[in-house]
Amino acid sequence: MTAHQKRTIYILWLLIVPMTFYIALNYYPSAPYNYMNLAIYMAILLATLMTTISMDNFSITLERWVIFSLFFQYGIVAEMIFMQIATLFLLFSHKSSTPKAFRFAVNSIEAVIVSLISAAIFYALGGSLEQMSLGSFLLAGFIFATIYSLLNSAVLFVIFKWVKAGTSVMKKVIWWDYVSTILLLPFAITFCLLMQQFGSKAFLLIGVPFLIVLLVASNYMKSNKLNEVLSSSTVIGHQLADRLRVEDVFHTFIDKIKDVIPYESAYVVDLRMGENLVMLAHKEGEIQSGETNKFSYPQKKSEGDGLDVEVTKLFLNKKSLGSFIGYTFDPSVECVMTAPIKRNQKTEAFLILTSNQRYAFEEMHVKIVDLLTGYFATAVEKARYYERTVEQSVRCGLTGLYNFRYLESKLDEEVIRYHTDEIATLSTIILDIDHFKSINDTYGHQSGNDLLCTFAALLRSYQTSEMTLARYGGEEFVMILPDYEKDEAVGLAEMIRKEVEETNFKIIPDLSEDREPTIVNMTVSVGVATMPMDAKDGKELLRNADRALYIGGKQAGRNRVGIYIEEKENVVS
Repeated sequence: MTAHQKRTIYILWLLIVPMTFYIALNYYPSAPYNYMNLAIYMAILLATLMTTISMDNFSITLERWVIFSLFFQYGIVAEMIFMQIATLFLLFSHKSSTPKAFRFAVNSIEAVIVSLISAAIFYALGGSLEQMSLGSFLLAGFIFATIYSLLNSAVLFVIFKWVKAGTSVMKKVIWWDYVSTILLLPFAITFCLLMQQFGSKAFLLIGVPFLIVLLVASNYMKSNKLNEVLSSSTVIGHQLADRLRVEDVFHTFIDKIKDVIPYESAYVVDLRMGENLVMLAHKEGEIQSGETNKFSYPQKKSEGDGLDVEVTKLFLNKKSLGSFIGYTFDPSVECVMTAPIKRNQKTEAFLILTSNQRYAFEEMHVKIVDLLTGYFATAVEKARYYERTVEQSVRCGLTGLYNFRYLESKLDEEVIRYHTDEIATLSTIILDIDHFKSINDTYGHQSGNDLLCTFAALLRSYQTSEMTLARYGGEEFVMILPDYEKDEAVGLAEMIRKEVEETNFKIIPDLSEDREPTIVNMTVSVGVATMPMDAKDGKELLRNADRALYIGGKQAGRNRVGIYIEEKENVVS
């Protein structure tokens, strides 16, 4: 709400509430007060307000039967005073991001308007504080309760619209408010009649049983809600376990945790070497990678900086955020939850959730987070093991480049991308070290392996994020180049060929006795082919690049780039 809206509400309170009390005192009937009975009413009211019933995404209180009974017995002034006390009690017992003074003013205005109009209709229909026939009492009471509930919802809806607050659940709130009001009406009428007949003893007949049932129902609802959330958490745990890539585990964790815990932004920060902080994943709106916009953190964690390595912590308002040292949140953030992510009893990362509402996180959320971070740590460990296993199965153990198995599958993927117009062309370069057998025979196989590793490192220096580099077998290497035209691929191949020719490769011969470092010069022959002009599929593309290598490179004298063109291989020297 804006400052103008706040001022308007405060002015309206000054104009409406005192005037309404004046009208009630002077123009509406009231019965003599029995202060012992009033004290009992107050005790039951406060006890009822302390116990809420959770329904979907909102909570309701069932104090209305006490308020109605009080009205039927003592009149509107007593009812209005009790409603103001109830408003103050809820103000301090229910936490909210809305300023207390504003909340009190809104609810106070709403309460007096609803009370005054409902009472006017009750008396206009023949309602009285004097004894009435049961039929008349039930009819007048039913109309009073209906008007009271609907008018209460209408006033709240208008206020919500005016301050532009969310009204998405208003239909459910209106329905449950009316149903609960009508269901509570018999209790109100019965309690009123018993209080008139038996005085304070009626508390034992209606008040105590009602509070016991209410307490049992409230605990059942909370338990049921907790079970539903825990069940949802278990589903999230299974979804995390199904993810095989670490990145997928991160994104699933951050996305799905919002199903059980309301947050605006989420961050997973790694704790390396027990002190270094590194952002692993985050979500600010739809952002899940790159730099954070609403959160900054120090490079190193320090003791007492606000992140607890042992337990989940809640920071429920702006003032409590001062506990963070070196961490900066967006100005809109009002509430923060931090949770250590542990593996083998050791904290390895942190989950940080933020909300733009004060008191958004509850103790129940702490239990859920502790459960989910356990699932998360296990899923990450499993995904990392899987990635390592896959990595080892698709990598050459000597050079660290991809192997032929991976090359084939990746080439098929790139061909699909070409046919679906994701890329315009696809080029392949095959490189073969000239006279490599003689190098092995002269210097030994270990020296040959050293040269292969050095050559692989040279090729890596030309690699981009889109390019795939693999060891084809023996001394042959392949580069897959999406969106490379043929002349671009030929240019790259020539650059590599020339650098190899001009490079002095240092090895330590394992066949010589002195094992002194030796300089070896070598050359490569290269073949180039490009889709769509040279091939229709991946196998044909690779085969034609191989033909260009041997016909345009090896047979043409080696140390050359062969180019495949319509079954004829030309040579670029």
